[in-house]
Amino acid sequence: MGDAPGRGGPVFAALCDAPLSLASAFTWELEANSRDYNSQFKEKSFLCWQRRKHKSNVIHTAKYNVFSFLPLNLYEQFHRVSNLYFLFIIILQGLPEISTLPWFTLFVPLICLLVIRATRDLVDDIVSGRGAWDPPHCHPRPCSFLWRKWEDLYVGDVVCLHKDNIVPADLLLLASTEPSSLCYVETADIDGETNLKFRQAPPVTHHELTSIRKMASFQGKVVCEEPNSRLHHFVGCLEWNGRKHPLDIGNVLLRGCKVRNTDTCYGLVIYADANPTGFDTKIMRNCGKIHLKRSRIDRLLNRLVALVRRPRPPPSSSGPPFPSCAKVHHDLSRSRTLNRPSHPDAPLSLFLKNMYLFLRERKQRRGGTRGTEDLKWASRAHPEPACPLPTPQGNPYLWNKFADGKFPYRNAELLRAVQGRTDEAVREFWRLLAICHTVMVQEKDRESDQPVYQAASPDEEALVTAARNFGYVFVARTQDSITVMELGDKRVYQVLAMMDFNNMRKRMSVLVRNPEGAIYLYTKGADVVIFERLSKKGMTEWTTEEALASFAEETLRTLCLAYKRVDEDTYEEWRQRHREASLRLQNRAHALHQVYEEMERGLQLLGATAIEDRLQDGVCDTIQCLKQGNIKVWVLTGDKQETAVNIGFACQLLSENMLILEEKEITHPAKTRTQRRSFETIRLRFPLCLVLFRPLSSLLLTTFSLPLPCQPLYEGWFLALFNLLFSTLPVLYIGLFEQDVSAERSLELPQLYIAGQKDELFNYWVFLQALAHGTATSLVNFFVTLWVSHDSAGPTSFSDYQSFSVVVALSSLLSITMEAILIIKYWTVLSVLAIFLSFCFYVVVTWGCQSFWLFQISPENFPFLYADRNVLSHPSILLVILLNVSLNTLPTLALRVIYQALEKPRPKEVEEAPSEDITAVEPAPYLRRES
Repeated sequence: MGDAPGRGGPVFAALCDAPLSLASAFTWELEANSRDYNSQFKEKSFLCWQRRKHKSNVIHTAKYNVFSFLPLNLYEQFHRVSNLYFLFIIILQGLPEISTLPWFTLFVPLICLLVIRATRDLVDDIVSGRGAWDPPHCHPRPCSFLWRKWEDLYVGDVVCLHKDNIVPADLLLLASTEPSSLCYVETADIDGETNLKFRQAPPVTHHELTSIRKMASFQGKVVCEEPNSRLHHFVGCLEWNGRKHPLDIGNVLLRGCKVRNTDTCYGLVIYADANPTGFDTKIMRNCGKIHLKRSRIDRLLNRLVALVRRPRPPPSSSGPPFPSCAKVHHDLSRSRTLNRPSHPDAPLSLFLKNMYLFLRERKQRRGGTRGTEDLKWASRAHPEPACPLPTPQGNPYLWNKFADGKFPYRNAELLRAVQGRTDEAVREFWRLLAICHTVMVQEKDRESDQPVYQAASPDEEALVTAARNFGYVFVARTQDSITVMELGDKRVYQVLAMMDFNNMRKRMSVLVRNPEGAIYLYTKGADVVIFERLSKKGMTEWTTEEALASFAEETLRTLCLAYKRVDEDTYEEWRQRHREASLRLQNRAHALHQVYEEMERGLQLLGATAIEDRLQDGVCDTIQCLKQGNIKVWVLTGDKQETAVNIGFACQLLSENMLILEEKEITHPAKTRTQRRSFETIRLRFPLCLVLFRPLSSLLLTTFSLPLPCQPLYEGWFLALFNLLFSTLPVLYIGLFEQDVSAERSLELPQLYIAGQKDELFNYWVFLQALAHGTATSLVNFFVTLWVSHDSAGPTSFSDYQSFSVVVALSSLLSITMEAILIIKYWTVLSVLAIFLSFCFYVVVTWGCQSFWLFQISPENFPFLYADRNVLSHPSILLVILLNVSLNTLPTLALRVIYQALEKPRPKEVEEAPSEDITAVEPAPYLRRES
C-alpha cells in the first residue's frame, strides 16, 4: 500500500492552542533561519567540557584519512601470518651474528606486497566513499538562494533541492513545486526498495511558504525527538505563529534519498552530521563499525603458512658441498642460524595474483573487493528485498480477478455489471479502489490521454489502473481532496483522514465526504484483519473465503475490501480524539492506532481482489541450476500460506516429493545460533575458475638448507625478485584467464560448483600433494646438480658456489614455467606473452645485477659478477639444466596422462549432489501438493 502517508485537510490542518508538555525524550529544538538561536544549545562532551548540540554537516565516510591510513592499514596487513613471518625473518636478519642473507632479499618483497595491498585498500576506500555530492542551495536571502557545499549546512538552515539531487541531511519538507507540495524520493540506497515514495509538506507550510522571500523570513520552531536510528519513525511538532502542527516521518526527507520527478523542493535541516563529534542523521546512525574481515582462503593460508614455517631441526653432520666457502662459526651462533628458515620461498606470487584478481572485478561491481573472496564456497543464496523474484521492468502486478460477497466475477461479467449501474456493491467496490490509496497522478499519456500513475507500491498502481480501465478514473489529489471520474461524471471527495498502511495494521483506510455530504470509510487490507472488523449483520464472507482460496491456489496476491457509512456526530467526536492523538509527542503512534481501531469497526464486506505477480524471466532455470549446484535457496515472502506454497511450485523451488511443514510442527535445533549469524548476499556474476597453488607446487620447497655455513643457495636479487617478477605473470594469467571449463559448460553443469563447497580444489590434502611435489622438485634440482658438479675433471666442471647457484636457480624457474604450461588449457596471446615476459624479466634483471658497473658500486650486494654469462656459455651446462627440467616435468606429465586414461566418464565434481533426507511429521492436508 505504500509507506508514504497521505494527509487529509481538516484533520491534519487542525490548529491547537493547548500548551505542549515536552518530555525528556523530546528536547531537540531548533528554529528556522536562526543560527544564533540554534548555537546556544550545548551538550556535555567530557567532564566539564561542553560542545554544540546541533552539528554542522561535515562528514567523512572513508575508512582512512591522511593520518590513520598508514598505521591502520599496517595493523590490518599484519593480521596475516605470512606478513608476520616475513617481518620476523627481517628482524632476525638484522642481527649480524645470524644474518646470512642481504637485507633486501626479504625487505623488497615484503615492501612490494604491503604497497600493493595498501593500494588496493586505498582504491577500495576511495571508490566506496565516492558518491554524488551535488551541492544544494542553502541560506535563503530575500531574493535568492546561495550555492553551498554539504559541509556548510547547519541545523536550522533552509535548503533548496532540485530533481536528481541527493538529500544532504535529514530535512523537514516545507514546500515543493508539485501539487500539494509533494516530493518523490528514491530510497534504494537506504532500504533497497526501488519504487519511488512520496513525502508531503505540512499543510501550513504548503499554504504559507509560497515564495522565496517567505522562505527567508520563515521563523518556525521544530520540537522533536532526539536523533535516533529508526528510519521509519519520526515524531515532532512545528510551532509557528502561536500554533502547533504535528509532524511525522511522512514530512521528512532522509539523508541519502534522491529527489525524483520533482523539479524543486525546499526543506529545513533537522539533523546533520559532523566528524568526529558524532552523527545525528538516521542513515549514519544505522552505520555500524567497520570490522576487519578475513576470507575463508585467508584463514586457511594463515594456518598453512604457520605450519610450513615452523622452526626446522638441525640437519645431519654431513660436510658442506663447497668446503672452500665454509666459515667457522661458534656453536651457539650456528645453532641459532640453523633453526631459522634461510630462504624466502613462500609463494608471494599467489598473494599478488589474488589481489590482482580482486582489483580486476572492480569494473564489474561498485564498492570494496573483499566480499568476492568466499564466492566459490557459497552454500546458501538469500534473495534480497531489492532483487525480488518478480520482474523489475515495468509493473509486474497485473489485475486478474475480483470477487464480491456473492460470487466471483470474470472480466466479461464484471464489465456488464459496471455498465448496468444497478449493483451498488460493484459501484462502491470500484469507488473504493479509486479513492483508497496513496497513488499520485504524474502526467497524461499523450497517445491514450489517460493519466499515468506513480505509486510507492506496484499493487496500488495495478488496482488504481484496473479501476481506471473500468470507468472509475482517479484524476487528481490535493492535501484535502481526491477527484474521480466515475463513468464520465466528475466527483470530488473531501479527504477527512488517511489511516496509513503498515506491517502491524496490515490495512489502510480513508475517511471521505462525498459531494452529497455523506461520510464514508473505505478500507482495504489482508483478509484476516478485514474479517475481524466486519459487522455481524449481513456477513457474506464465506463465499469470499472460497474465492480467496481459489485465488491463492493460482498464486495470486489477494486483498479484501470493505466500507461503512459514518454519521456526522460520530465523526465529530472521533475527529476531536484524532486531533489530540496526532499532536502528542509521547506514544503518538500508539494513540493513533487506538483511534484508528475505533473507526475501523462494523465494516461491510465489498469483496476481494487478486493480482498476478509475474516472475522474472529465467527464475525457474536459475533456481534449478542453484539447487543442482548444492546451493540452498531461501525465499522470503509475506503472502498467504497457500499462495507461498504455490509460488514455490511455480518457480520450481518446491518439488512433488517434498514435505511441506508448518513452523509449529518442527523445532530447529540451531535456531538461536542461526538468528545470531549474518548471511551475506551472493552475487553470481559469471563462471569463474580459480586454480590455486597448482602452478606453485615447486615453489614450496625449491631450496635446501646447507649445513654448517648456512650459505644462501641463490643470489640475493634472484630471491628478492623471484616472486615479484620471474614467476608472477604465469600465475596471474592462470588465476585471471584460465578456463578449464567453458562458461557455457559451467551453466550446463552447475554441479561443478559443489567442488568449491566441499573444498575439493584447495584443502590440506591438496596442499600436502603440492608440498610433496615441491619437495621432489627441490631434491631433483639440488642433488642432480650436485652430482654433476662433483665431476671436477670433466667438461661440465663447475665446483664453485656461484655456478652451482645459477644452475639450480635456472632449473627451478624453468621447472615452474613448464608446470604452468602443463596446467594452461586456454591458450591465448596473453598466455604466451606472460611466459615470454617472465623470461625477459629474468634476462634483463640478471644482466643488470651481474654487470661490472653495479659490482663496482656495491660488491657486497652484487657479488655474482658475470656468473650467468660464464656458466651458460658451456653447452654441457645447458644439458644439465635440461636434465633437471625433464626429470621434474616428465613424471608430472605421465601422471596426468594416466589420470586422464583412468578417469571416470563422469568426474566427481560433476556428480549430482545427494538429495537430503527430510525427517518430518505428516504435513497439514491443505498444504499437500496433488499432481
